Amino acid sequence: MKALYKLLFICMGPLLISACSQNVISNSSSAHLDLSPPVEISIDEAEAKVPFKIKQPSIPFQVTQKSTRILDTNGKFDAVEITYANTDEGSNLILMITNSKADTPPTGKKRLKLANSSQTWDQGNEHISAIYWRNEGLTYSLISGKNNNLDPLYDYQSLIEIANTIN
Repeated sequence: MKALYKLLFICMGPLLISACSQNVISNSSSAHLDLSPPVEISIDEAEAKVPFKIKQPSIPFQVTQKSTRILDTNGKFDAVEITYANTDEGSNLILMITNSKADTPPTGKKRLKLANSSQTWDQGNEHISAIYWRNEGLTYSLISGKNNNLDPLYDYQSLIEIANTIN
């Protein structure tokens, strides 16, 4: 469970950077952090709640569990997280999509462009493999892990191939 929280924290990095860079001043007496997990909903329900089409990738493993959540960003922007998992193999692939208007420089190493010419950044480390890109006003993160997210599932090139299937 600790590894799952670590993965979610890493996944939230681009979102937190985007949210923090919005130059929002909050009143400390009314500001609070809701640490309760977002409620799982269907893709159709998520699309009805966000102002953008949720495009999904082809998943290179058999999905035994799938969950979709809308993340709380205090109304600053919309954020959707879709987790594809194979619980038997311990494989996870998480896609995050936001419409944040924050124009912060991405973290990670600038790498290849996708087939749609979107620049990607490699955000992986020794525990997960992750890429980040922006396209048509949306910000995407694709994160993969295995063995309770203690090891990367795919290498950078494989994540590029998966990202290129998003439609």
